[in-house]
Amino acid sequence: MTESDEETPGPPPLMELARQLISERTRPREYHPRGYDKTEIPRDICSAKTLGRLESGRYRGVKLGTVLALANFYRTPPPLTDHMANLVKAARANDWCREYASALDDNGWFYQQCEDNASYLAFHSFSLIPSLIQGPAYYRLIRGTTKVNIGEDPDWDGRLEFRMERRERWIESERPALVIMGEATLTLDLGPEKAEIIADLRKIAAMPFADVRVIPFSAGLYELQRWGLNLMEYDGGEETVIHVESPRGSGFVSADSTRGKFFTGGLKVASGHSIELEDFLK
Repeated sequence: MTESDEETPGPPPLMELARQLISERTRPREYHPRGYDKTEIPRDICSAKTLGRLESGRYRGVKLGTVLALANFYRTPPPLTDHMANLVKAARANDWCREYASALDDNGWFYQQCEDNASYLAFHSFSLIPSLIQGPAYYRLIRGTTKVNIGEDPDWDGRLEFRMERRERWIESERPALVIMGEATLTLDLGPEKAEIIADLRKIAAMPFADVRVIPFSAGLYELQRWGLNLMEYDGGEETVIHVESPRGSGFVSADSTRGKFFTGGLKVASGHSIELEDFLK
C-alpha cells in the first residue's frame, strides 16, 4: 500500500467500520470513563499507528483478525462484533456494493453513533422538520398521516422512544447545531397538532446552542432544495461526515470529496437564504 492509498477516502464499509472502532474505543467504562487512549491498546493486537490507520476510514489493508482482536479487548457485544466482521469482508470484496448491502444495519445505530459523537451538527430539510428536533406532536402527525405500508406491525411507540432518547442526548450534550428547514415544513397542514408542534420548535430554538432557521418560498430555488442533509463534525481531527438523502437514495459522503464540497457549499447558500424561526413566525 502506498501513502496515496491511505489518503484516498475508503469505501463506505471502511468509513462505517472506522466510526464503530472509534466509538468502541472511546465509550465510557467503569474504570475508564473516557474509554481507552490509542497507546493503551496492547501491542500484540496492533500498534497505535495501525489503529490510527484503521480509525481513519482509509486503510484498505484492514485485517479481520485485528478487528476481532480489538472487539474482544473492547468487550464489544457479539451482534456488533459480527457486524464489524461483515464490514471488513465488504471492504475487502471486489464488489463491495453487493457485500455492503448485506452488512447494513436496519436499526440505524451507525447513524445514531455519528450524531452522538459529533461536536457540531448541521441539518437541512426542505419539507420535513429534521429528525433530531422532532417532538412527540410532530411524530404523532407523521404516524397519523402515513399511508405507505412500512410493515405489517410497525413499532411506532418504540420508534418514538428512540427519537426522543436521541434528542435528549443531544440536548444534554449541548452540541452546537444549525437546523435549516424550508417554508414548506411549516406551511403544510399540521392538523390539530400544529400549536404543540410550533411551541416545541420554539422551545428548541430558544436553546443557546441551537440555531433553528427557515428558508422562505420568496428565496426561490437553491442547491439543496430537494436534499435532506446532515453534516457532522468531530473533535480531534476526525473526518467530517455528511449523511445525504435524496429521491435516488441515501448514504454517507466525505466532506472533503468533490461531492462533499458540493453539499457543504450548498449548505452555505441555503443558510444565507434563511431567517431565524422567530422572525418567520412573526
